[in-house]
Amino acid sequence: MLKARDSLTLALRKTLQIQAALTGIAAIVALLVKSPSFAVALVYGGAVTSIGTGLHAWRLLKIAAAGDATDGNPLTNQGNVGIEVFKGALLKYAAIMVLLALGMGYLKLEPLAVLIGFTVAYIGFVFSGGYAPRSKPGSKTGQ
Repeated sequence: MLKARDSLTLALRKTLQIQAALTGIAAIVALLVKSPSFAVALVYGGAVTSIGTGLHAWRLLKIAAAGDATDGNPLTNQGNVGIEVFKGALLKYAAIMVLLALGMGYLKLEPLAVLIGFTVAYIGFVFSGGYAPRSKPGSKTGQ
């Protein structure tokens, strides 16, 4: 059986690959329909989502590693685990806000393109199943 850290790493890799593929497809379409600067801004928006995904997954990997190092059960102290997950979410959303503000404000990228790229990549996160694989009802791993 895979440890939590290993399955989380596989889920993260799958999620990032889906996000990159969707962002790439959207950028190619934008390059054909709009301008190269629109496509670059779209890729930037997709990268913002991927960075946010990576930051939160990094926090979750730290939790899984800490659980493996102690007694193998990361839920030994559920209050601390909840706090660490919350910290990861805060880090993710803070980074997303800063990077979006940087792209649209300082770098003067086209805001619509940045938001389209962000949304397309985030849809990839949603449809990939998020960070961890879920067992299907009735499967042997879910029982």
